[in-house]
Amino acid sequence: MKKQVNKLFVIAVAILAFGILSFQHVHAEENGEITFDFGENNVELTDTLQVEVVNEEENATIRITDSGEELYQEELSFVQVTNFYQVESESETYGIITYRMDGSGNGLYFDVVKLSPAGVEKVYTSNVFERANFAVTNDGIAIEYPEYEEDDAMTEPSGMVEQHFTIKGSQVEAGQASLTDITEEKEAAAQVNYKYKNPSYAEINKILTEEALNANVSPEIVKAIAYQESNWQQFWNEVPSRVKNSCKTTDGRKLAWDGTNALLGYDCIGIGIMQVSNHMYLSEGSAKDKYIKRLKEDIRFNVREGIRILKDKWNYKDAKTPIIPTVNNGDPMVIENWYFAIMAYNGMLPRNNPLENPYTAYQENVFKRLRDLTLIDITPFPTQKLEPYQLSNGQLRFRSNKYQMDGPQHYSSQSLKKGETAYTNTRSLNLRKEPSTSSSVVASLPKGTKLTITGEYRGNNSRVNQYVWLPVRTSSGQTGWVSSSYVTAGEYVDVYPLEGPNRFETSVAISNHGWHWEQPEYVVIGRGDLPIDALTGSVLASSLDSPLLLTRNDRLTPAVEQELKRIQPKYVYILGGKGAISTNVEKQLQDMFRSSRVERIEADLRYGTAAKVADIVASKKKVNEVFITTGDEKSSDPLAIAPYAGEKNIPILLTNTKKLSEEARNFITKNNVSKVTIIGGKTAVSANVENELKKLTGKVERVSGKARFDTGLAIINKYYNKNQLDNIFVAQGMDIADALSAAPLAAKKGSPLVLTLSDQVPKSVNTWLKSNTPTKPDIYFLGGNSAIQDKVRTNIINLVK
Repeated sequence: MKKQVNKLFVIAVAILAFGILSFQHVHAEENGEITFDFGENNVELTDTLQVEVVNEEENATIRITDSGEELYQEELSFVQVTNFYQVESESETYGIITYRMDGSGNGLYFDVVKLSPAGVEKVYTSNVFERANFAVTNDGIAIEYPEYEEDDAMTEPSGMVEQHFTIKGSQVEAGQASLTDITEEKEAAAQVNYKYKNPSYAEINKILTEEALNANVSPEIVKAIAYQESNWQQFWNEVPSRVKNSCKTTDGRKLAWDGTNALLGYDCIGIGIMQVSNHMYLSEGSAKDKYIKRLKEDIRFNVREGIRILKDKWNYKDAKTPIIPTVNNGDPMVIENWYFAIMAYNGMLPRNNPLENPYTAYQENVFKRLRDLTLIDITPFPTQKLEPYQLSNGQLRFRSNKYQMDGPQHYSSQSLKKGETAYTNTRSLNLRKEPSTSSSVVASLPKGTKLTITGEYRGNNSRVNQYVWLPVRTSSGQTGWVSSSYVTAGEYVDVYPLEGPNRFETSVAISNHGWHWEQPEYVVIGRGDLPIDALTGSVLASSLDSPLLLTRNDRLTPAVEQELKRIQPKYVYILGGKGAISTNVEKQLQDMFRSSRVERIEADLRYGTAAKVADIVASKKKVNEVFITTGDEKSSDPLAIAPYAGEKNIPILLTNTKKLSEEARNFITKNNVSKVTIIGGKTAVSANVENELKKLTGKVERVSGKARFDTGLAIINKYYNKNQLDNIFVAQGMDIADALSAAPLAAKKGSPLVLTLSDQVPKSVNTWLKSNTPTKPDIYFLGGNSAIQDKVRTNIINLVK
């Protein structure tokens, strides 16, 4: 933005001489810093020149005018204008404007504008820095902000990053960021008035639960946010020296350290257990001072205010122009529905983009903590569906106003009340005499047991066990206590549809779900339209705990490319030769991951590729056993054994129907394989091949059935214990592509693969499901409705239940 005004050169003179005539709701420091309060702020630089800042709760405006004529204006949403500084560089004058974004992250960024007789021109906008401190130094600008490692609370970072910026020749040069480890920095107790003491975790648990239920918010959500923000602390046990040193005086929205152990964040803004920072939006005066004092001293009030702010973020979805999307039906007691509201609690910051920062985005960390600490098997948000974009100031927005999450939705079990009904959702749940893991066990309740809540919950004296205990009575009259983590108010068989509009995006959906909160070092890439190479490679993917992604042979599909960027693997394996996956795809992968190793596993034919995969598996762990199956890509036999083979790191080798392939023969001989199991009947792998194998090794077995569905069931019956099945994966048996990518995930979960027809459940499968799923396992359906129709899904669910 730039406008021509000859008289503007007097701005430089006015600022440099600090010839400010009057301030309204503005603070001026001796160093020329101007601090803008909440509300209207007017700075008269000369008789005609004026800077106007209006800070409102949801909007802010900054204007520079000359005799009423506008020279510069910025209108901002959910941002506050905090400070203005003037600097001189190479005989040019610049203004530095700082901003704070809405949310507990208090994201800070700054603009640099050039002030000259030619007008006002913006020359630089910085990145957004979470919980940062800002200073103008003799040689430029200094930013200090926290660096977090996994499991760090927002008030307890592992390090602090410092970065300097220099203004030269109408440009801003960003210096190299330097990291300082601060884990050992502590303040001597004698220098702090430790007047406050944290309540017990049992009391904190009670406060968080009560206040959440009073506000009609899932207690699980509130507890996870409080843990993410402060590790469930209202007061410092040891005040960090940097808090004392950084928070010496008020500065913009910052607070001065008061000499006590009241928990003040590293940015000198966030207060207490919920790191409440909305005092920034209050006008100066006694009411604001009282509010801040109460936030510091009263933990219940701090929690209540944090929940109120969280609910305000929840309502962003209902704004005239929605700031966040709605999830599913918008029920506030469904945990997964809070994904975007939790993001907004921290702020719509660039760092919360889950595609660019999948393992550090605030809402992802909160959900991961929720899963780990409440023991609820939270359904990860399918971030592959998102289309985020950034506003000019870096704020995050989304192109859709509503997203549908397929898969289990978890209604808050901690909200269950006396007289309500629930069901057990785990294979075997201990009914205990008292609300404690050390209490005696009254009974072991199978999955699907109907329970009636008989009284009030009890909490734990622990911040890492964030469930509550519920008093219950079974239909048979047994009474006792159960963990809230393992009961549900609704369906007790969780159903996960892992699907996309095509096989490529189905593979992405499986990858995003199965490796959502953990960053795998490896990714295996296979061809989607002729997937026999990828099928044998599924064992490699399983052994590496790696997703298996399918792509076109001549290019990476956009969804797969996006998922690879999300994962950022260190190693990428390409399955098959250049005829299977082209050199164009290989080059694309090499360009994407220049610091990673991209390796192709290839041979002249699929039999050789399978043997090459087996070689890599054997290089990591001694191989004594292999599976032999047909090389026919239309057969489902290799698919049916893939999850178990992957789980046990047993290679799958391919053969011709009538003659053992040389590649399989050579591998068996070279590795002194002592056992071979043939998968499939004699039509797929002939008796002649079986006889050849018997000459090579001491033990040869065959697992087969009358049809492909029966072979699949024979594999399950042989290799899996029906009394220990927690999950089953269901795939359409006539086209294996959709199910192929799920083999490593099924192996990861120790789960079998059940094959079905698209439009009906085969008779043998129907019988097996009815009599062989006593544990009522959760169900993963692979592929969309064209792969497995809704009526088939409903039938299978009912058979399992």
